[in-house]
Amino acid sequence: MWHFLIPGPARRRDRTLALAGILRSAFLVQNIARNGEQPGDLLATCIHSILALESPDIREALGNIQSLRQPLALLCPLLQRGPANAQEAELLRYAMAMNSLSKRLLKNAAAAQRVQEGIQQAQRQVQHFGDNTQSSVIAGLAQTYTEAIGSLRPRIIVSGDSRFLSDPDDAARIRTLLLSGIRAAVLWRQAGGHIPGSLFERRSLCQEAEELLAHAG
Repeated sequence: MWHFLIPGPARRRDRTLALAGILRSAFLVQNIARNGEQPGDLLATCIHSILALESPDIREALGNIQSLRQPLALLCPLLQRGPANAQEAELLRYAMAMNSLSKRLLKNAAAAQRVQEGIQQAQRQVQHFGDNTQSSVIAGLAQTYTEAIGSLRPRIIVSGDSRFLSDPDDAARIRTLLLSGIRAAVLWRQAGGHIPGSLFERRSLCQEAEELLAHAG
């Protein structure tokens, strides 16, 4: 399915980037579900991360640092104090569910195979259309999510406005973005990620997030 080899020891910066990738997907899902806000270029970046089966590194897979600015800015406060409001609590719920699903996906050969087949089909479509946000590409990835991830637990229940949740195009974008979040969670695991429990580890991740933000401009 998704392959990624880290040269040498697992790197804290890679884990920080991957955590930001999970949060990015959670942000975009929340924005569509609650406000009908479309992700614009970020959708293409997230789909790129799904289709990058053989990325040489995490940065290339997740896209440019600028696309991770918002989640990187929130990562440190979440690690230090936890969610400050209902919106942040919902983001954390989505992120934790995507992380749990990534673990179950990696242990389920049939589901992993279905994801790989769906990605390969999407890659062929992108080659044909020249656009990874073409509606049939998104619909196919959304179907892949439903068929491969839908039976795994915990099931992600997306909260929001029924006008957007019931819209077929918005629903497809949401499922595609959830798949991209699971992709980021897979990268996090492959980089040696685990739930940061110690104060030292949380501080280290905060430092990495702050340094990445500084370089993002």
